[in-house]
Formats: sequence, structure tokens, C-alpha cells
Amino acid sequence: MDLWLSPHDARIRALRSGGMLSYGVAPTPFGECVVLLWEGRYLAVRFTEDRTAEIAALRAEWPGATVSPDREADARVPRIFDEPGSVPLMAVGTPFQLTVWEYLRRSRNAVTMTYGEVARAIGRPSAARAVGQAVGANGMAILIPCHRVISRGKLTGYRWGLERKKALLAWELSRRDPLEMPF
Repeated sequence: MDLWLSPHDARIRALRSGGMLSYGVAPTPFGECVVLLWEGRYLAVRFTEDRTAEIAALRAEWPGATVSPDREADARVPRIFDEPGSVPLMAVGTPFQLTVWEYLRRSRNAVTMTYGEVARAIGRPSAARAVGQAVGANGMAILIPCHRVISRGKLTGYRWGLERKKALLAWELSRRDPLEMPF
């Protein structure tokens, strides 16, 4: 079960001031990936070119928490790619970010949408730019599929690079049931 939490939630405050988090690192078809976990839920899933810097960044985001390596977490990285929608996560963001991310989490595999389409779908038709900011703030690669958001028929920025975004979209399309294709 996913958790969608504000940074002010008591669980988040407790984690930031003394929680026990574990991280894992493993290669994936899209490059090395670092994950951060708490009680089986993913707090972060990030592609990286520099694991040391990424782990340091995660520790800075969770000051006061103990962030330790965990071989079990390493082994869990490939699971993300087996069935991303079934992997439990704990997303932490503003109410607007959580609304955008939850919508993307429920979006269909290999279907792209524009920032404006997402804004309309969440009932905020004039918030396309804010949707873009929420997409850019997402730290859950694959699990919250921001790579599916495009700009009017063209690929635009992706936190982990446009080539990776293209590769993720092609990978999703290759795994899609042909009976569900949009043609």
C-alpha cells in the first residue's frame, strides 16, 4: 500500500529526527540506481552517475536519520522493473505534488501525456507549469512515472536525462500488451 504524506506528517518528522532508513544500489537496464527504503516502502528511486554523491544527497534530505547500506535493499532494486505499479512507496510532497504524482502513478503503462493534460485531469486546468514543477521534483524514478509527461508532441526535460526518458518509454512500450495498443 502506498503512502502519500506531507513533509509535516508526524511519521516524516520522526524519520527526519532519528529514523532508521536503508539504501541499496544496483545496476539496471537504464544505469545505476540508488533506492532509499523505510519499512519496505521506497522513499527514493534515483538513477545516478555518482553513487557516493547521491547517497550523500539522500542523507542531507533526511537529516537526523540513520541511513545505512543494506544488501537486501540492493537485491530489491530489480523488483522495481518487474512490476513498478505494485512496489509500495512512501511519497513525501506538497498536497499539489502528491496529487500530480498519484495521478501519474495510476497512469497507463507506455502512455504519454502533456503537462496541460495532467493539469486538466487533476482538476487544475491552468496549472500546467505547476505540474511541470511537480514532475521535476519527483525523486521516484519509475515508481512515479514522470518520464511519461511530454510537451505537446515532443520530449522535454527529465531529471535523469532525455536519453534515459526515451529508453524508459521504449521499454514500457515493448512490455505493453499488444491488445491494449492505442491504434
